[in-house]
Amino acid sequence: MRVIHHLSSARVTTLATLSLCLALSACGGGGEADAVADNPQIPPVTQPVTPPVTTPTTPPTASEQDLASFTAAWMSYQMLASVNMLQMAAGGTGSCGLGGTVAYDAVAGVSTLVQCHTRAFPYQVYSGRNSISQLVSNTDRSQVSAAIRSPSVRVVSADTGALEYTITDGEITGDVVSSESGDRFSFTATGLRIRAGQASDYTISNAGSTSTTVVFRNGQPERTSNNLVYTVSNGTSTWQVTVMSPMHEAGADRPDQGHLMIVRLGALQALNATFARNSITLSGGETGTTRPLAWSDAGLQAALAAGRK
Repeated sequence: MRVIHHLSSARVTTLATLSLCLALSACGGGGEADAVADNPQIPPVTQPVTPPVTTPTTPPTASEQDLASFTAAWMSYQMLASVNMLQMAAGGTGSCGLGGTVAYDAVAGVSTLVQCHTRAFPYQVYSGRNSISQLVSNTDRSQVSAAIRSPSVRVVSADTGALEYTITDGEITGDVVSSESGDRFSFTATGLRIRAGQASDYTISNAGSTSTTVVFRNGQPERTSNNLVYTVSNGTSTWQVTVMSPMHEAGADRPDQGHLMIVRLGALQALNATFARNSITLSGGETGTTRPLAWSDAGLQAALAAGRK
């Protein structure tokens, strides 16, 4: 037989009270629980994030866009004179005429120029090397046919010694016919990569001329370019440039006559640049107006500086 021990009345009362308290707690009763329910937590105060202040980029004016187009066309036209210079030096060994040397390694197929300063292109001095994948030349080098690859050549001003631009890549194929009166060049060039200044990169493609000459009058070279068309890009814009009438430089590196037609991709009409002694006339283009400019014009000089920054 089991013996059931009886609880005292005081202990029963205590257990009943404890059970009631637990029940109230589970049901959300009680003073503190009510206070918490009636006063929900206040979220923390946060400071608003101020967005960074940005200054909108001002697009170029129509006049500035025309000057930028002229700059790209004019600089690339000058750069193409280097193509003719490299054609003339291909396969040669010895003095460059006004200073420096050129040397050709037939086994390696490499032409090296060291401070090469020529009578035909007296305004620049050339240093660097390029590969020659094909070369045909007669004994006196009056006729030279060459295929030039991967040029790496620095071009500096003969007057100041300042770097004008660096040719870093490309392909050139063409012929040079020389005589006592001068030199005649025909060429095609593509993928020419040229850096002007520290960060201005140009690519010249699909360039071709069948009639570029350098003749000497009174001992001074006169360069004339005709039948020349090419495309130039600076990574932001692309232009097609056409020599519409012969560009002639008489004893200076600025034309005294000639006409370039410059078509910017996306433009509504072409920009025409007509050269005269010490001046250029721009017509058409973004502004649709005709305006003469001296080479010393502040806006033109600023555009030329921006083109080789």
